[in-house]
Amino acid sequence: MFTPAFRRFVWAGCALFAAAGTPACTLFGAVGEGMVKGGGTLAAKTRDEHPGPQRFDIAVPSKGYAYLGLFTGDKHRFNMGFNEKGLFLARSTSGSLLRKERLALPRFFKHRLSATDWIMQHYASVDEVLAHKEVFVEPVNYLLADRTKIAVVEVMPGGQTTVRITEHGTAAHTNHFIEPESEALNQKIGSSSARRLERIRELLAAADKPLKIADMAAMTRDRHDGPVRSIWRTGTKPDGVQTLAAIAVSLPSIGNPSLNLTWRTDPNNPRAMDSLVCSVAPEDFKMGTAAFRKKCSAVENHP
Repeated sequence: MFTPAFRRFVWAGCALFAAAGTPACTLFGAVGEGMVKGGGTLAAKTRDEHPGPQRFDIAVPSKGYAYLGLFTGDKHRFNMGFNEKGLFLARSTSGSLLRKERLALPRFFKHRLSATDWIMQHYASVDEVLAHKEVFVEPVNYLLADRTKIAVVEVMPGGQTTVRITEHGTAAHTNHFIEPESEALNQKIGSSSARRLERIRELLAAADKPLKIADMAAMTRDRHDGPVRSIWRTGTKPDGVQTLAAIAVSLPSIGNPSLNLTWRTDPNNPRAMDSLVCSVAPEDFKMGTAAFRKKCSAVENHP
């Protein structure tokens, strides 16, 4: 499947790999009758990174679908959330690849849009995204979800992909390749990535069914395995990798989606947290960020 030159790239520099400093996120979800209360889909992510700017926002492009969620970095790139058609997107770093080589690989960028922003603006369902695999360029792992299915997509160097679709059951991914077609590419599997994947699978399997959005939000807060290997990572250094945000979303079979988002508002203060917990109506995507936050904060009966 892979050329000798490509395999030399994969294994080059393994001794230099430093798992502790690699951004690390946990992606997971559940879908289907009996798995999700009322049917539909639940999707979630913890965002683990070095502290930096991030904020909740609603993007309303002149063309394409509006979308909301967490935007990060100085360039305000979309990180996780969903669009007005009910398509959820989150992704994680392929941390089992050497960072220097990973960052040197090509990335999707079209009309000033990153892959995440492009997907949110242009596609209404998981199937639509999977029909446009040209968006899968840089090596990352995606969790895509709509009301009927979850797709976990691993993007390998060179843009080759693995795709695992779940229409009834649970799904999870962290930061190393886990599919038979991709696992040989792991230069080194970090102990945090391995344990977080094991732990979230344990939590999903042990949880009472059907699951609710509150159950998924609670799983994002799990600190069972200490400051580095837990799903919610506190880290060991103030400027080290740690959990900066967590999202849980409900995409019901019938009715409006629901949002549960928590994020750090001050990069240097772990206690400076904000949250939004409410249902999201179609008209909410057009009302503007400030008005939506006011409406969301006023909701008394959170989902």
